[in-house]
Amino acid sequence: MMAKPHAGLESSGGRPCPELRNGVLLILAAAVLAACGGGDGAGSGTGADSGALATPAALERDLPEEDAVPVDYGSGPVGTASAVTETMKALSADGDLAAAELTASYRPTTLTRAAYNAGAFGPVFGWPIIPIHMVQLPDGRVLAYGSDDKGNQGAKLHYAVWDPNWNPGAPGAAPSPFQLLANTTGTDIFCNTQVLLPRNGQVFMAGGDRTVNGIVNYAIADTNFFNPANNSLRREPTDMAYRRWYATAITNARGEVVVLGGRDDRFYAGTATKPATAETFSATPEIYVPGTGWRTLANARSDGAFGELRDNGLYPKAFLAPDGRVVTITNDGLLYALDSSGSGSIARLNGQLPTTNWNTTAVMYAPGKILSARGGKALSLIDINGPQPVIKGGGALSTPRKYGFSTVLPDGTVWFNGGSANGNVLADAVYTTELWNPATNAWRMTANASKPRLYHGNTMLLPSGAVVVGGGGAPGPVIGMNAEVYFPPYFFNPNGTWATQPVIGSVTPQNFGLNATFTMQMSTWGAIDKVVMVRAGAVTHAFNNEQRRMELAFTQAGRTLTVKAPARATEMPPGYYMVFALRKNPQAPAADNRLVPSEAKIVKLS
Repeated sequence: MMAKPHAGLESSGGRPCPELRNGVLLILAAAVLAACGGGDGAGSGTGADSGALATPAALERDLPEEDAVPVDYGSGPVGTASAVTETMKALSADGDLAAAELTASYRPTTLTRAAYNAGAFGPVFGWPIIPIHMVQLPDGRVLAYGSDDKGNQGAKLHYAVWDPNWNPGAPGAAPSPFQLLANTTGTDIFCNTQVLLPRNGQVFMAGGDRTVNGIVNYAIADTNFFNPANNSLRREPTDMAYRRWYATAITNARGEVVVLGGRDDRFYAGTATKPATAETFSATPEIYVPGTGWRTLANARSDGAFGELRDNGLYPKAFLAPDGRVVTITNDGLLYALDSSGSGSIARLNGQLPTTNWNTTAVMYAPGKILSARGGKALSLIDINGPQPVIKGGGALSTPRKYGFSTVLPDGTVWFNGGSANGNVLADAVYTTELWNPATNAWRMTANASKPRLYHGNTMLLPSGAVVVGGGGAPGPVIGMNAEVYFPPYFFNPNGTWATQPVIGSVTPQNFGLNATFTMQMSTWGAIDKVVMVRAGAVTHAFNNEQRRMELAFTQAGRTLTVKAPARATEMPPGYYMVFALRKNPQAPAADNRLVPSEAKIVKLS
């Protein structure tokens, strides 16, 4: 029997309303999209989770589009792709985005005392694609992909690399902080899953998008790798056992990549010339072992954890637990533990959370401790340090944040940004941001963003301690080919000036194992209060699937820190991490205990 779309989510395929053609002004987009049913149908207008699911089926494009929704390049007026100025689309001969398009600095140009509590956003700058997927590379650059160079769903065509530390005056400097590169693998990597491989720092990308009878958003079984050493993308000859679109990949304690969930075929009602198709999911996990290949976890198949039930197979929220199992928190509030050894096994855990949709966020903010956004404004705290989870309420967000993000910062606080109150509608976009302190369970509002970050927006912590926020669009309501950088409150003094950051001169060695000792040589004097490791990000669709943070034990002698590496791979699995040194801001009030992070050094835990 043909699968039917979820109640209330029948869609016209996500095509833009005719009123959005011919370069309509951004200020009109919200009203037009609302009139045309541009939302995801997930809310009743109150922001609460009413049980209807916000599935990608309501947002997909069934056919290539002749007319584009508004494109926002970050500065100046919003226009359509056909009306892009020559300056905006200028590319140098070697494929680098013209430097004239870009803001000279990502830092805010004007500061006030409010930055001490709210932080501040820098100016908006253009991006050569929509950065739907972001990965922090070991060399400090950022890989992004998800659209073509006009903001259309088309990751078969392009990917881009951004250097946040680009210095045009340095000897041999590239002509731009961006490189726009051609995807020659034949794989549309739109809406796949991505991680950094622990062994070599290459980006592993599994699954993606395929077109059937002119209809997009069916799945593929391809595996691709990005090599930072030469910026190349290659396809692995051996495919996964299952096709996956919207899957999740995480690294286990053995350094293997566990791939979970993902849709296979999509629902399509059919036409007189195109056959109907039913929605199916790939509910059997599989393992990629670097240097060996694929292993299917045949005994761990679960429709409840990774399949069609309440769309739990769409970017499952999965976390490596301190006992080595992979714990998945589902949209219907259940928890499952996957043993990824051998042919696998899966067990349901005790407890239940409030229900939610696939497009809400979750974060592991400390070893074994997770903050999960549920329906509406609700939050849940889940402690998975024991054999069974301990669940309690986590307070509430100021507003629902569907498609929003949660980011753990070097000082241990968690920043929430982006999203919308109800659906993928411009009028519902949330520009406010907020910060949670797990040590005090206190919330405070922080700076407002300049741009909407709805479906296909993105957010990721950088080694600088700042957070890049970009994207949104594909299919709209506004195609966000831009980004802005958020500087959290720890960057500022009470009078709004920049705080003085400690500086790490070197880390020796930069590649070390569990229980090892490594040395951090500071370039600045002063007592260091904390040393922390934060895993390099791999982010898309409201979820940083590798995010985790740990404080490390250390001793200090002058400017030399002797630091103890993590003891257990189940808490900090092999891979690449940002190491920050933090010290108290001497200008902060004594009761504040404000810690200012250094810029991180990227290290490898083997």
